[in-house]
Amino acid sequence: MTLRAVLLDLGGPVLDEEAEYEGWEASVVCALAAEGITVPPAEFARELGAAIARCDPDAHLSAVWNFVRPDVDRFRRIRGAFRDQRRAFVENPRGVAVRPEAREAIPTLAARYPLAIAANQPKTVLSQLEEAGLLGHFRWRRVSEGMGIGKPSPLFFRMILDGLGVSAEEAVMVGDRLDFDVFPARLVGMRAVRVRVGLYAGQEPISPLHVPDLTLATLAELPAALASLG
Repeated sequence: MTLRAVLLDLGGPVLDEEAEYEGWEASVVCALAAEGITVPPAEFARELGAAIARCDPDAHLSAVWNFVRPDVDRFRRIRGAFRDQRRAFVENPRGVAVRPEAREAIPTLAARYPLAIAANQPKTVLSQLEEAGLLGHFRWRRVSEGMGIGKPSPLFFRMILDGLGVSAEEAVMVGDRLDFDVFPARLVGMRAVRVRVGLYAGQEPISPLHVPDLTLATLAELPAALASLG
């Protein structure tokens, strides 16, 4: 079926969030230390990588549990500290930047297809896209905070498709995560493209529905790659 719309994740393909993820890891290691558990950053990174590879949706907390189990109270305290750090970062997202290839690819894509943001992000990220001159290229400009629901809920994707006025078969989802982008998109009937960048580049498919139709190294490859999808 002819491709009539492109849904695009932000974190990963469009936004380089390495600084954010490094801050998350450092905060967890500090929270573990505050509980009397000394974990070298490299050791925590290995546990986190293993959780990511198996598509654990709570990879950071899964890694934490491996160091505190079976102590649930310790886990809850560290989880609280981790969530506080994430909220602080949302209010002041230092180091998160628009990828250069996204600045070039998004206008090219918008000239061919209606574009939709499909991202679990706070509404403040929209101003960052506006400053980069990219927000105006999107027909659907809501993020999860403005929708009242987020990924991986299939309803999140259905709302965007209804907003664009296209069927699932006429759309493609483009993102970096197999669990939050590829799987739910394919579940509702869309095609899916994985951009293998950032923290979740190490994910491996855990079911046929986690296998993307295409895998790309960067967003720069997307305009040419979509021609093969119709």
